[in-house]
Amino acid sequence: MSILIAEDNEAQRHYLRELLQKEFSGHEPFFEARDGEVAANLALEHRPTLSILDIQMPKLSGVKAARAIWKDFPEARIIFWTQFPHEIYINEIRKIVRSTEPPPTYGFIHKNNPETRFLRFVAAVLEDGADMIDPAFKDSFQRPLLTEFEAEALRYLALGLSNWAIARKCSLSLRGVESRLATLYEKLFTESALGTEFEAYEKLAYNTRTRAFFEALRRGLINREELDSAEKELEKWFERDREKFLRSPK
Repeated sequence: MSILIAEDNEAQRHYLRELLQKEFSGHEPFFEARDGEVAANLALEHRPTLSILDIQMPKLSGVKAARAIWKDFPEARIIFWTQFPHEIYINEIRKIVRSTEPPPTYGFIHKNNPETRFLRFVAAVLEDGADMIDPAFKDSFQRPLLTEFEAEALRYLALGLSNWAIARKCSLSLRGVESRLATLYEKLFTESALGTEFEAYEKLAYNTRTRAFFEALRRGLINREELDSAEKELEKWFERDREKFLRSPK
């Protein structure tokens, strides 16, 4: 009945350990990790009943560490304890949970919560096996899930790729990209003017691609780290694709 604490901030990690040792003294031993890679390795080696993972950590994020843990240890109970409750992470957590058998037990809570609420979360996940979501983020966990293509397409829109380039990058037809982007826009703008008297006006007033970028930023569906990574990957792809384009018959 052990507990793993993964947090790169040393002061916060020690604070968590002292708090949990005081309130859950029967759960020993306690393991600590300062990055996601060590956390995943410790969890798979010692199989703690509960792992508390910060989301933004060196080497592996808390979300990627959870994916690695649940792959071989789906019984693990995990609480994501974070200052960054962006939907990019929530979307990935939900997809991992849905793809894991049996469905794992987990919690998601902001670090700014008072100790009493945090301890109730821990007790519910650790002792009752209940899923617990911070009430502040209930809406984010209930929104339509983005597919892998849709999450990827948001990064491409933010980086300025045309539908033509997205089609080449994802090996799709232009019509296929347009159809998938239309579905993405429907998920992002659930309260749209489609089918209302304002539909014609808003089609003229708004650039849908730009609005999608703004909505993704507002909800945290894209962030600087993901965009930097996507841009580096795209630079390599562009080098290969330009050569392919120049060699192809016109």
